[in-house]
Amino acid sequence: MNRQAVFRVDASVEMGLGHLTRCLTLANALASSGVRSRFLMRSHAGGLAHLVEGSGHAVQLLPDPSAPAPETDDRAGPHAHWLPTTWRQDAEQTRSALAEIGPAEWLIVDHYALDARWERACRREGLRILAIDDLADRDHDCEMLLDQNLVLHMKTRYRDRVSAGCVQLLGPGYALLRPEFAAQRRLRAQRDGRIGRILICFGGSDPTNETAKALQAIGSLAMSRLAVDVVIGQTNPHADSVEALCRGVPNVELYRGANNIAELMRRADLSVGAGGVMSWERCCLGLPAVVVHIAANQIGTLAALADAGAVLYLGSAASVSAETLGHALRSLLDDSARAVALGKAAFALVDGEGSGRVCAMLGSRP
Repeated sequence: MNRQAVFRVDASVEMGLGHLTRCLTLANALASSGVRSRFLMRSHAGGLAHLVEGSGHAVQLLPDPSAPAPETDDRAGPHAHWLPTTWRQDAEQTRSALAEIGPAEWLIVDHYALDARWERACRREGLRILAIDDLADRDHDCEMLLDQNLVLHMKTRYRDRVSAGCVQLLGPGYALLRPEFAAQRRLRAQRDGRIGRILICFGGSDPTNETAKALQAIGSLAMSRLAVDVVIGQTNPHADSVEALCRGVPNVELYRGANNIAELMRRADLSVGAGGVMSWERCCLGLPAVVVHIAANQIGTLAALADAGAVLYLGSAASVSAETLGHALRSLLDDSARAVALGKAAFALVDGEGSGRVCAMLGSRP
């Protein structure tokens, strides 16, 4: 019997690559148990289809409208603008695509602009729905919900958002990380708090160029002994200016679209970055981190990580200057015990086996 899952997900500079990355990770894990995956993405995300196809999965693009969608109740919600059309039209196109695809066991949706209305409209016999969410700001009509984050009231925040029968997979124990993170975790040596190598990475897009700010902060430390790895995504709109900055700071290596980020995290003694999927990647490798949030949906998780002693959280990127960031870095360079404590707290939160746990749950549903 051919087993198949269908993913509905998008990515862009504004959305970032995190949603697509975690869906790809889950699709790759499902493939190891014989489940084929097909991705439904809107045409505006078509430039990233190669990332999906390169992993061996099929992509089908949903056509965007020729004119912006009218402002109606169908577009309600703070992330409605992530769709160039209404949720209703998106659901119609998804239903048509599902009819062409044929039998599928799961429809997996990871999209802040889609909610229970869309999920109900896409239902058909034999198809179960997994909703991947971080926000708990809208209702879902799904058999299973996954929120891999650590937030306040984590166990109860979806109580009124899903049905009583919905299976909830909550917390970083279900973090969807690529297998290389678990592999690098096994190779990890115990850090002693001394900082000789810093990793800068703000995700796949970094629209406000926080990478440049971090480079300026490190440059202000005037510590020639520091080695710095800078990772930016292929879609980073500031790539040329970042490259120019890197040339002005000693011992800096720039990676564009690095495919060895897990290894770079294991080698680093400290990281500078934001929230999102990378929070759990850093935790898996026990990497101390100085972090800012670059989107409102990152605040709750970063605050919870700070409460757990797993990150040094400075607040909104917009309010954190290069000077402030430099002071924070200096504080950890001068306090090895604190750096060790951050890494140990992070390491205890994520073991890198979350994808396997989610796959097992998808396979265990009757």
